Amino acid sequence: MGRRTPSYRYNRRRQPKPLVDDWENLARAYRSDMSWDLSAVSKLQTLSIHRSDVNSVVFGRNFTLATGSSDKKAEVLKWEKDSGYVGTPFSPLKDHKYGVTCVDFSPYGTILATASVDGTTILWDVISGEKLGSFVQPGNSAVRVCNFSCRSTLLLTAGDCGAVNLWDVSTKNLQRTLFGHEEAVYAASFAPDESYLVSGCSAGFLNLWDGAATHSKPLATIDDAHDLGICCITFAPSLVSSDGGFGKLCLMATSGQDHSVKLWNVTLGLDYDIEPLRVLQGHSASVMCVRISTTAGLIASASGDKTVRLWDLSGKCVKVLEGHDRYVTSCAFSPDGRLLASGSNDKHVILWNLSGTVSIDEELKGSSSEYTLTTEEMWPQYEKLCKSRMLQEKEGVSLKATFTVPKVDFNSCLIIGNKIIVAAASSKCVFAWDLDTEEELDLASICSHKYAVNSVAYAPQLEMLASASSDGTISFVNVTSSERIGGLYHPSGGALRVCRFSPDASLLIAAGDDEKASLWRVKSESLIKQFEGHEAAIYGAAFSPDGQYVVTGCFNGNLKLWDCRDDSSTEALTTQEAHELGVTSCDFSPKGLGQTRGQHRLLLASGGNDSLIKLWQVTIGPETVASFTLWQTFTDHGTDNVMAVAFAPSGKLLASAAGDKTIRLWDVSSGVCIQVMEGHDRYVTGCAFAANGALLVSCSSDHTVKVWQLHESIACESAGVENLAIENMISKWTSEEVVNWLAEIGLGDLGHVFESNEIAGERLIHLNEAELISQLNIEEESVRKQVLTELQWLKTLGVTSKKKAVSRSMTIAAPVEYFCPITHDIMVEPVTTGDGHTYERAAITEWFLTGKTTSPLTNIELGSLTLTPNFELQNRISEFLAQRLSSE
Repeated sequence: MGRRTPSYRYNRRRQPKPLVDDWENLARAYRSDMSWDLSAVSKLQTLSIHRSDVNSVVFGRNFTLATGSSDKKAEVLKWEKDSGYVGTPFSPLKDHKYGVTCVDFSPYGTILATASVDGTTILWDVISGEKLGSFVQPGNSAVRVCNFSCRSTLLLTAGDCGAVNLWDVSTKNLQRTLFGHEEAVYAASFAPDESYLVSGCSAGFLNLWDGAATHSKPLATIDDAHDLGICCITFAPSLVSSDGGFGKLCLMATSGQDHSVKLWNVTLGLDYDIEPLRVLQGHSASVMCVRISTTAGLIASASGDKTVRLWDLSGKCVKVLEGHDRYVTSCAFSPDGRLLASGSNDKHVILWNLSGTVSIDEELKGSSSEYTLTTEEMWPQYEKLCKSRMLQEKEGVSLKATFTVPKVDFNSCLIIGNKIIVAAASSKCVFAWDLDTEEELDLASICSHKYAVNSVAYAPQLEMLASASSDGTISFVNVTSSERIGGLYHPSGGALRVCRFSPDASLLIAAGDDEKASLWRVKSESLIKQFEGHEAAIYGAAFSPDGQYVVTGCFNGNLKLWDCRDDSSTEALTTQEAHELGVTSCDFSPKGLGQTRGQHRLLLASGGNDSLIKLWQVTIGPETVASFTLWQTFTDHGTDNVMAVAFAPSGKLLASAAGDKTIRLWDVSSGVCIQVMEGHDRYVTGCAFAANGALLVSCSSDHTVKVWQLHESIACESAGVENLAIENMISKWTSEEVVNWLAEIGLGDLGHVFESNEIAGERLIHLNEAELISQLNIEEESVRKQVLTELQWLKTLGVTSKKKAVSRSMTIAAPVEYFCPITHDIMVEPVTTGDGHTYERAAITEWFLTGKTTSPLTNIELGSLTLTPNFELQNRISEFLAQRLSSE
């Protein structure tokens, strides 16, 4: 049969973008300058542990190996010095009625999932072999693939019924079912950003999904990605920032019945795309499995031609492994990339020694007395640590002041001029304090209402404070003179829940229980128009940065976008189902996302009673054609209502307040929670940044208003924290080293241009497209885009030229307390359990997901599952890595 050219179908309009086509450089950022002699690859061990076809193999943390077979069993094996891989005491796992088709470890290796033709997927405790629970595929159809999300919270299963199911690992409940395939799904995988996943079926279709979206339509679809069907999908673990930091680019590999492996660029975030990169050809039969190791810089493919092929990330076949007598069904890299396991219909599993450095008589994990890490491991861990650590005291956030009013609950707050703290109170008035003297200002008697005050807003241009109340009125007060200067009456007289000034202070939006939003002209105190269409009370409202549009959110969960211009309609431009249990708050980023082809792109945050924070791209095109596109979902507030969200003036930080008694700070570009502020005793109902971004105020139903100081490391644009060390290193490059970097990334022809213009590291990190045109005379647009894309890699990941590469070959001893007892990796977010032991937060959380309430180290019952951030240890780890990296 002749092969067809893949066709592409997308649910969104595709934006042209340069392809990242040299992932070999990305891998170099994370691995040593090792030069493995692949000609010396050898068999390390052959395992004869199954009585039928081996269908799946996978490595977990600490080199644990799992296999699944048509003999209905799954084996779990541990490495033992002098013996190699041997079965654990509880192996094999034998609860399936028919063949096991797929096995997968959770990211931190404490849970094993096994999928079967019998229609079930079982979760197992890797430590004890205990069965933790099972998922039954709707319709009891055969399960062909299972995969954990990168945070262990979700498990996907898919198979003969053509649907992809997403399960909550903690509750064991089916969360969502995605319908988009008409044939059996044999391949599916979460992307490195677990909000997204890709599935492939026997008809050759690839679907990209948003796992957090309320709809179940694919974001993008590729027809005939592989003629005759897709066998396997896998992602490289690394993400490259794109679209100004608001997008993400990752490498995906697929294999199929057409004898080929294909590499794809997958774009996630504000735009969604799957673009073909290259085809890897060499197998003479179906390619049944493909895996990527950026640690080793290799791709492995297993085929029905009885071979395993190794490819570098540029797509060149560098080694063919022969040793199986029948189809090779599966393969997997070890965590360090030195070993490869392959499983076959010949009933055997072969362990291949790729590096030539592994022997049966060695340990494959750090000893209990001394822990080490190589510099290729240090760099990515340092980046993660910088981006996700919760800083404290001098390096992060500290409590600056607390104001208490007994028996008074606060509903909303703000900061005026970095000095005056204002809060709306349930006691029918507004309280204010001078932050310098901590004395109360006399606003309570001036700005008073008949019922609770629910919202406050401030217009600095007019020195005007507005307060909205359940009595249906808005009061205006001049803060400087402490005089009441006017007020408004909501047309229906219904309770008001929110009020906001437009950025230029000319307009005010007020909304509440009557399901209507009123737009007022401030100076004349005249009603311009009312927006109607919500079917529940409105609790959230926000103006766009240019003041032309406003978004409102109500308790039935909808967001609506309205046009505020005088001659515009009062009909909503678009409506979005956002939060299942109701919208509580929303806020536009003060920094727009720019214009594309005449479209305004804005960034909106919303919080809801579903415990979620969502970031939306709001697109407004010609003739006010508008849409909401979900970009990210933040879940760290657990099961408690999110009661307020607020962007920092820079647009790079987002604050959220919730019923879990915390305020959280988020790095907007990465979606990482970088700070948790604890101190309130009850629900935190409001939060707001000061104009300079260095202060944050929060209010609560615990009768207090708190002011938090954001110190330099966070206040000064937190989104770039992890890049500072990289840029500092690049800035020291000479012109020669820049030329070397250009040659390394395939742009050597530009070397003389950069050299003649004396482009050294300091200028390189600040280059933009305008300078490439005006100063370097690079006229070809595709070349300029390639330079800027590669430069983004350089600043984001630390991909360096050969002469300035961080030394990767050195092994450094690190204190044992820096390593998680579960993962044996250096910790990024250390937390302490009730018995005083410290673990990586994600690892201990995964431990608790298995249902355990005991200590992983002592096996003694923990009195509480509370996790306390270990800031002191985290700072020591950060300083340790920074010192070692800067000395290289």
